Formats: sequence, structure tokens, C-alpha cells
Amino acid sequence: MDQILINQNNLEIEKEDLELVNISQQEELLSNTTEELTDSNMSVIFSNYLDAFSASHSIKMIFNNYNKFDTYFTLKDFNLCKSDCNPIDGTKLILNESGQKFIDILKPNDNHVVIYPLFTASAYAQFGFYDYFRGDCDESCITDLTFNYTGGTYNSSVHTAQILHSVGYNLITDIDVDKNPEILKNYEKIILLHNEYVTKKMFDAIVDHPNVIFLFPNALYAEIDVNYETNTMSLIRGHGYPDGIANGFDYEIEERFHEYEYDNQCLEWEFIKIKNGYHLNCYPDGIIHKNFDILLKLKDL
Repeated sequence: MDQILINQNNLEIEKEDLELVNISQQEELLSNTTEELTDSNMSVIFSNYLDAFSASHSIKMIFNNYNKFDTYFTLKDFNLCKSDCNPIDGTKLILNESGQKFIDILKPNDNHVVIYPLFTASAYAQFGFYDYFRGDCDESCITDLTFNYTGGTYNSSVHTAQILHSVGYNLITDIDVDKNPEILKNYEKIILLHNEYVTKKMFDAIVDHPNVIFLFPNALYAEIDVNYETNTMSLIRGHGYPDGIANGFDYEIEERFHEYEYDNQCLEWEFIKIKNGYHLNCYPDGIIHKNFDILLKLKDL
């Protein structure tokens, strides 16, 4: 690993020696996969996604507030940090020597699975749903949108997912669940991230499960339709589409906790009991790297 710069913000920056995978190769990895778990603790789809995300985040920058992690960024964010260090492509997190000691403390000891929101990650990508919501694009941005997106940000809870993976949680994706909803019956505890956009099959499988932990507000908010022949998705109902429709499933639990999405400091966090599990009352992706108490409580639920 070659150190390449100390920038004006006194950030130590290094470049990792990685063989980068181009975007078409990354998308092909996500297209031709199945939902079974690998020999580790993640599905093939999530494993391929994580590999692609990792390959695109190859520049190490050391931040004081990430003292338990080595942090890696895209070239675009590296260039942004020369003037205003506010990364937009998400951060690759690797537990460093200081963080490794927390693995045994946080490692889960039950039959669980975490669902990573690839559909939601794609919805937040450029020329996606939010270009339509902002009025910058017509309905073409919510129709037949590719979900072979290999990026990840705060909006897709990518940092929380990486930390959970690092300490031993099982991870699958929403694609896995949509293709085989019965897979959730194999687990005693289902953990949702920011799974904002889901299909009706996914919604039914999740709300019918007796033990669901909502680690993020705003999950199960809008209905999408998915076409696996073209690997595209379309918004059907929710998030103000059609006009006047908030939750696309009229889901009372999401509506009850919706406003907590805007609490990203989690200063008064707690898991609140719901009829089939627990719901966190804040959006933790920006702070969870320094608040392991949330993960400790998650382990005990």
C-alpha cells in the first residue's frame, strides 16, 4: 500500500493495491446469482455486491471519528476531499486492530438474517427515483430502472451492513427474499435495514414473520415491481406516487415510526416493542460506527 498524500485537512491518505472491476463486470456479478448462502455468512448476491463495492473504494483516508475502522473511498470522493471532505459514494469500513476486539462482544448467537436493500440503493442512485421526486425527471426515472447498482451510501444503510457483516451477522439481499420469500422461515429473527422499496411478495413475507427487528425507520414504505429478465424495477405505489399516497402498503408500523427517519444523531435511541418484534427510533447509519451500544442491544433482542 503506497501513501500518496497528506491533504489540507490533515487526512492521511493511502491507495490500496486492488484490481478494479469495471461497472459492466460488477453488474454481471449481481445479475447471475442465486439466493443460497455461501460458505461464509452471506448470500452469493450480497457477496458479489460487497466485492464490487469494495473494489470501487480503494483509497484509504484516516479520520479521527472512525477510530475502530480503516476507511476507504472512491476516487471521486478522494478528489472531493481536497476541497470539502463530504463523501457522497459511501465508505468502505474495515475493522482495525482497535475494532477487532469488539467482534466477540457483538457477534450474534441466534438464528438470524439481515436483509440488505439493493432495490433501495438503486432507487437513490443518479437518474433514479429521487430525480423524479425532485422534479428533475419524468416518470422514466421511476419506470424500468436497473437494480444492478453496485454503489452504496448512507441512504442504503451500507455502513451498518458492513459492520454487521464484520462482526458475524448473516446477510442476504432483498433480491434473495423476493425470489424466494420462503427463505425467511429458516430464521428465528429477521433484521431490516433501510429497506424502503420492496415488492408485495417481500412485504408479505416480512410482516408475516413473528420476529422482525426494524433497525431503520422508513422500511417497507413503497411498493415496486421487479422484472428479472431485464433486471429492472418500477415504482408502483408510495412516497407520494400517485399523488397523495404516502405508505404504499398502508402499513401502520411504518407510518407510526416514519418521522424518526430524520433523527440521525440517535441521542435518545431505544428499541420499541411492536406486535411482531422491535423498532429502533432513529436512523443510525451515520453514527453506528461509534455507537456499538446499539449493536449490543440488537444482539440481545
